[in-house]
Amino acid sequence: MHEDDRNRRDLRILVVDDNHDAAFSLSALLQLKGHQTSTAHNGLDAVRAATRVRYDAVVLDLGMPIMDGFQAAAVLGRLRPAPLLIAYSAWDDAETRRRTADLGFSAHLRKPVQLDVLEAALGLAREADSGRRRSHGGEP
Repeated sequence: MHEDDRNRRDLRILVVDDNHDAAFSLSALLQLKGHQTSTAHNGLDAVRAATRVRYDAVVLDLGMPIMDGFQAAAVLGRLRPAPLLIAYSAWDDAETRRRTADLGFSAHLRKPVQLDVLEAALGLAREADSGRRRSHGGEP
C-alpha cells in the first residue's frame, strides 16, 4: 500500500448546489475517490442535513434560493465541531472572496474545479479531524 493511501482518511462530505446535475456529478466524483457524500440543493436543506449528520466538509455553492451559501455558512460555522467550509462558485470577484474569508470558508474554488484541487482543499478537513482524534485519545 502506498504511504499516501495509509495516511488518507475518507471524508463525509455534503455537496450543496441548486443545480441538481452539478451537485450529483460532484458527489459522484467524490464517491469515486472513496468519500461518503450527500447532496442538498439550497442552504436551508444543507443546514438541516448538517444538524442531523456530522460532516467533515461542506462544499457550498453561494448563489442559491431559499438560503444562499453565505447565510448557510454563517449557521454551519456555529456547529460544534464545525465542518470545513469550501466555497464552490462561479462568483470569484474580490468582494465575494472577502465575504467567504470573513465567514470562515477554508477555500474558495471557482467552478469548474479540477478534482485534485478540490481534494487538496479537503486535505484540511483530514488534518483537522486527525488533530481532534489525537486530542481525544483516538488513533492518529
